[in-house]
Amino acid sequence: MTRRLCLRAPKLEDAFDIDPIYNDFDVARWINVPHPCPTGFALERFQRFLTFPPHERCFILSKKSDKKQKAIGLILANWADGEKPPIIGFFLASRFHGKGFMGEALDAAFKELFQLTGADEIRASFYDGNIASDVLLKKKGFKPVGTSSDFNRATGKTEQQTDLILPRSVFEAK
Repeated sequence: MTRRLCLRAPKLEDAFDIDPIYNDFDVARWINVPHPCPTGFALERFQRFLTFPPHERCFILSKKSDKKQKAIGLILANWADGEKPPIIGFFLASRFHGKGFMGEALDAAFKELFQLTGADEIRASFYDGNIASDVLLKKKGFKPVGTSSDFNRATGKTEQQTDLILPRSVFEAK
């Protein structure tokens, strides 16, 4: 729990709240899902989210004030590659952008991930041009460590990304 949000494990019915977010190009363009998102895509993903291996976590974000706990976004973490620190990805429904919700949620998720994994760092990447993620991640203490490229299913193109690292010491000092 945070001041305004609940971060919780996914439920299959969350797919019905997430599907319209996947189909919003202003979100899909930055999170690498097909656009338009095919029918059943969210449901298929959420079936996988329900049976996560021990090296992955999905945090569903919902507003505390919402009695139905409707999903408004999510944070996904994976640390399958034991050679690399955990990597996170995240998104939020457009109507909640610019209100500080994701920053609040990331603080709670980072705390749990550092405790759960014992890692010294957390990784993240964002597509070039994603100013909101750039600003948010740097505000959280992430430092750029390089660039990479990735095929973006929403745009149908290989795009450049900025790769970043958040050291545990920086997170704990905040």
